[in-house]
Amino acid sequence: MPRTPRAGRNHLRTPRTPSWQRSPAGTPSPGPQRSPRHGRAPAMAPLGEETPLIGGRSCSLSSAESGTLQVFLYHRAPAPRRAPGSAAGTLSFTFGEYTAEELCVRAAKACGVLPVCHQLFALATEDLSCWFPPNHVFTVDESCSQVVVYRIRFFFPNWCGLGQSHRFQLLNGRASPVLDYPVIDYLFAQSRSDFIGGRVAVGLSLPTQEQCLSLAVLDMLRIAKEQRQSPAQVCSHVSYKSCLPAPLRSQIQQHNFVTRKRLRRRFGKSLRRLGGCHTDGPQLKLKYLLDLERLQRRRSEEIFHVRSPGSAAPIAIHVSGDGGVAWSCGGSESRQHFCDFPDIADISIKQAASRDGGPVENRLVTVTKADNRVLEVEFATLREAHSFVALLDGYYRLTADAQHYFCREVAPPRLLEDLENQCHGPISAEFAVNKLEAAGGTPGLFLLRRSPQDFDSYLLTVCVQTRSGRDYKRCRIRRDEDGHLWLSGSFLEAASTMSQLSHKHLVLLHGVSLGKDSVMVQEHIRHGPLDLYLRKNRGAVTTGWKLIVAKQLAYALNYLEDKKIPHGNVSAKKVLLAREGDTAGGSPPFIKLNDPGVSVTVLARDMLVERIPWVAPECVSDPGSLVLPADKWGFGATLWEIFSGGNMPLSLLEPQRKLEFYQGRQQLPAPKWPELATLVAQCMEYEPQRRPCFRALIRDLNSLITSDYELLSDLSPTDVTLWDGFWGHDSLSMSQDPEHFQERHLKYISLLGKGNFGSVELCRYDPLGDSTGELVAVKKLQQDSAKEIRDFEREIQILHSLQHDFIVRYRGVCYSRGMRGLRLVMEFLPNGCLRDFLQKNQPRLEHGTLLLYAWQICKGMEYLGAQRCVHRDLASRNILVESDSHVKIGDFGLAKLLPQDKDYYVVREPGQSPVFWYAPESLADNIFSCASDTWSFGVLLYELFTYSSKSRSPSEEFLRMMGTARPAQIICHLLELLKNNRRLPAPTGCPSEVYALMMSCWAFTPSARPTFGELSPKIEALRDWRSKTRG
Repeated sequence: MPRTPRAGRNHLRTPRTPSWQRSPAGTPSPGPQRSPRHGRAPAMAPLGEETPLIGGRSCSLSSAESGTLQVFLYHRAPAPRRAPGSAAGTLSFTFGEYTAEELCVRAAKACGVLPVCHQLFALATEDLSCWFPPNHVFTVDESCSQVVVYRIRFFFPNWCGLGQSHRFQLLNGRASPVLDYPVIDYLFAQSRSDFIGGRVAVGLSLPTQEQCLSLAVLDMLRIAKEQRQSPAQVCSHVSYKSCLPAPLRSQIQQHNFVTRKRLRRRFGKSLRRLGGCHTDGPQLKLKYLLDLERLQRRRSEEIFHVRSPGSAAPIAIHVSGDGGVAWSCGGSESRQHFCDFPDIADISIKQAASRDGGPVENRLVTVTKADNRVLEVEFATLREAHSFVALLDGYYRLTADAQHYFCREVAPPRLLEDLENQCHGPISAEFAVNKLEAAGGTPGLFLLRRSPQDFDSYLLTVCVQTRSGRDYKRCRIRRDEDGHLWLSGSFLEAASTMSQLSHKHLVLLHGVSLGKDSVMVQEHIRHGPLDLYLRKNRGAVTTGWKLIVAKQLAYALNYLEDKKIPHGNVSAKKVLLAREGDTAGGSPPFIKLNDPGVSVTVLARDMLVERIPWVAPECVSDPGSLVLPADKWGFGATLWEIFSGGNMPLSLLEPQRKLEFYQGRQQLPAPKWPELATLVAQCMEYEPQRRPCFRALIRDLNSLITSDYELLSDLSPTDVTLWDGFWGHDSLSMSQDPEHFQERHLKYISLLGKGNFGSVELCRYDPLGDSTGELVAVKKLQQDSAKEIRDFEREIQILHSLQHDFIVRYRGVCYSRGMRGLRLVMEFLPNGCLRDFLQKNQPRLEHGTLLLYAWQICKGMEYLGAQRCVHRDLASRNILVESDSHVKIGDFGLAKLLPQDKDYYVVREPGQSPVFWYAPESLADNIFSCASDTWSFGVLLYELFTYSSKSRSPSEEFLRMMGTARPAQIICHLLELLKNNRRLPAPTGCPSEVYALMMSCWAFTPSARPTFGELSPKIEALRDWRSKTRG
């Protein structure tokens, strides 16, 4: 082990702040604190001179203080970039919610990492066993005491100059495509920590020992340069063994005294000989990294231990920047290469099938290549699956397309924001100008981008015409140009092009017959055009069948997009059905896209109008503008056509009316399937630059198949027939759904409330535009991840099925460009939630009124139980007040429907929960039932008779029972209190009969608690008794 520091070494340490000093959220905090079990953890010295904190240690970085999330940093920026008074080591975040990407941005700012290199970093668990995706949400509350590590995750070979192509000189203060100074500093500190901490596997052979000692010489020399000391001075207070990995230190320690002294002398001699070299710290760090890369070339590889679906045989998935994705079986050294990152077409995550019918934690990850080959593996947990997918997703953005993501489950929030705003990432001004010039460089052309120097700034490069000629200026507005200007030719040119293409979903062209009429000779496709097949078999074609066909068409168009060849004539008529398929027998349908025929660039205008709505609007106004985005429009129209059974009402209109459709920038009626509506709307965007690429469309189609298809398959046969029709109209005018609210008629008034997952707004639904419409409460999601959307759908379905006087009334839904804009419309109750109502009106609310509220809530809960619905969040904050004598149960965001064969529900991913309202079985095993709602009702009774006092709230009372030294695991401590029969005290002035009801609700055993059917007559009897006593 490294020698214990003697007196005089304190100048190498980072000052430490006492553990009782807490920093505000996001501000730098002290390094790792004392551990009562392991003693003091070593402090993080400047650039890591002492034994590293991460890797091969038994002590924990976690502070004894709860309510804090710590982000460990290997290295911080120099003092000019660092906030005054801050300490190196960790950033601390207190109460609130933070995404992993947000924490990475905060860490990058503290470390001086620029946005250009931000994508190389990620957060890992404290033991470095798993990585968090960028959109992972950390919830910091009283029970939180967590440490995560900010690390460089994405490595590439030779990026420090080991290969033939590298930089020999770093440019001061300039971000580069390789690495800049702050990233070199951080990579060095991280690599040094891994090396000394034993995370870099090194042998103990003599050549390896010599290499390790050479690294130690470089390290000591760097310390001398940075501390402005001579090598002899550094050797006097820093042991060279502190720069070596633990196994080698241990081996040296086993030598006799003479051998150790000789090693020390030789080390000092080498250090003095190199001490005269005129090198600076950064060059020494680069040399250190180069030698370390030679020592272990595979140290950047990540290995995931999985298994094949349906098999117990272990499989190892190997992922590295230079090797792409490979796999091996049973611990074998032999690897099978699967793909490089640019070859990936799609990645999907879904829950693995259960072997015993019960819920499972396993997740299936499917990686699909551009040639439609797949790699499907099963991960033991969702966390591991997210870690793997986030790795592939990140490497793809670094090697192929910086603006693409495969899975919304791991998509970076900043990237989603950029795509929504049509904004580029942190590209340089030179790169932006080149893109604009590639797009034509006409005056008025502009491009919005994130600043490559500042995480919080946006820049816009715009082309302007000046007296001296064309110039590029910075402004604030947005535009996204893709630069595709490839033009196709005539019929023969198209035939020549198609003859050189080969894809299984493209019709094979045998040749061309030239004569009076030019003819293409193609393979025969048995079942002919898809639109005719859909019309003939309208009732027999399922939604799943259509999804498979749509996906195959997307793969064909993605292939053409990669080749930069626009098709120009995408429609169901051009899609030929080679095989019908048999879903029952496991045989899918198989389609092939036919040739486009005569290009739109040479067609007469009347022929172009005839192709509306499949031909893109820009091609009608300017036939010479056929570029790749035109196929996205045609694909959207074809998608609409496929799911309407091969019908396209717009095609039957007169030419003038078709032109008016485009001139008015109108859209086809939105399908009632919101995700499909989103896809169609994105494809049929009138601005060509805003249409998504086909890789993104493949990803979204796969999400329909892997998640929403389960929803479709759960419908009854009658519902499937109705759903499979999608549109209840015979023309372009949609029939008005009384429960469908149009977004343009919802007028925002104010914000009613905001929670962790959604917000509720007060709006006026005013279709007449005269401010006479009714007031409604509109709930929408804060984020739109796939899981949150599914949970929101379930909440809407549950509320839609409930009709009771004491439950908030469902009014309808509002769709805005598909599911991304899904909103729940409910009745508006003007007096707000019961918690606030009690606090404001305590003087005039008598016990009889409180019992009336309790009885109404009890009757509502009795109705929910009859509907096999468990609320799971029964509290005064979720009860809405219609009037002084009428309350209603609201907020069904956590509600669950009980399975038909069980009277309880086990939540697998509980998320953030109101633990102080939860029953013991819910805290211990995530089991919820009507009996657990009864427990929560008892807590609600307590809130009623304390008038929701903040100082006497359930959380404050239980925390008071726990004492001032609140443990990190509050749930465990709370459960221990309940097992010991500790309960909330009787509220001041509360009748003993009411408190007895509360205590009956708080019986530890669920079966001992009364049902709501038993509680309601008891509460009503208490009301009658109180009224008679008062009378």
